Amino acid sequence: MIDYGYSGNFTLSPVVFRGTMHMLIGRSDPFAFQDPEDICAKSPFRVLVVEDDLVHFTYCEHTLHSLYGDALELERAVDCPGAIAQLASGRFDICLLDYLIKDGNAKDVLTRIDLDSIETPVIVISASDDRDTMLEALRHGADDYVVKGRFAESDLHRAIQYAIYRKYKELRLRQRALYDPLTGLANRHLFFDRLDEVHRFSARHGEKYAVMVVDLDRLKHVNDTMGHEAGDRYIRAAANGLVCSMRSSDTVARAGGDEFVAILKNIRDKHSLVRLCGVVKDTIAAKAAAEADLPGPLTCSIGIAVNPDDTDSPAEMLRLADSAMYVVKGRGGNGFRFV
Repeated sequence: MIDYGYSGNFTLSPVVFRGTMHMLIGRSDPFAFQDPEDICAKSPFRVLVVEDDLVHFTYCEHTLHSLYGDALELERAVDCPGAIAQLASGRFDICLLDYLIKDGNAKDVLTRIDLDSIETPVIVISASDDRDTMLEALRHGADDYVVKGRFAESDLHRAIQYAIYRKYKELRLRQRALYDPLTGLANRHLFFDRLDEVHRFSARHGEKYAVMVVDLDRLKHVNDTMGHEAGDRYIRAAANGLVCSMRSSDTVARAGGDEFVAILKNIRDKHSLVRLCGVVKDTIAAKAAAEADLPGPLTCSIGIAVNPDDTDSPAEMLRLADSAMYVVKGRGGNGFRFV
């Protein structure tokens, strides 16, 4: 039985990755990321310049065109609201942010956007070489700081490469902290964070939600007879099947070993859950047949608890769903059971 270690006090910030688990599934390395040189060389290379002074913007535009040529796709913002809206779109590979702009400064922009929810590196550009100003910008989330009029094309290119490298290293570390390295699914820490979030939302809006525990029936046999590499293919195929069975609003996580957990939001009735269990079983089996290259069918045992019908405690929901799954397991597996 998996020890979930749930204490109800996880406070991880929500993180939105443009990669998402659908893109991570199936990679040999779910956390592989591009080299900064590759990103700078891609077409289009999208740059946001936040600059209200036309002369300085024109200089940046000329320098960027010299560096990236026809691959450059350049957009401009001139004030804080425009900069925040553009950055929030997540469309850009890099942002050059002037320290002083209309309605405020770089600190105002950096503190009013959720830097954890965007992948765009930000370089602050300023006329000042004051050390305190530079440290303030970096402290508020800038990835680099350059002084106007003191950089050549090569310096700006190097600053852009460094900012992209730093951001991608940061994202990779964050992904490793929140996602399972084998499948790319949420890990237990992120699962508990989402469970707290869904529990509060459902209680506030009077909605039901369910927790599903899914255990693969013959992983140990596969590991013992075919090796752990085959077992890993088995696990990845099951993860892919689970993701394909769920809505985008649901959360799928790997609890450890051969066990997965899912949070199913806004449940109307148990009939829909019965149908979902059938879809999960069939899809996992189909993905295993297509992707895992293993003999025999891939079956699973499923346990489900519904809040608030079965309990109003998230921790108890996990325990009850886990117990229901083990009842199925004890009867030979390949089935599902409600609490």
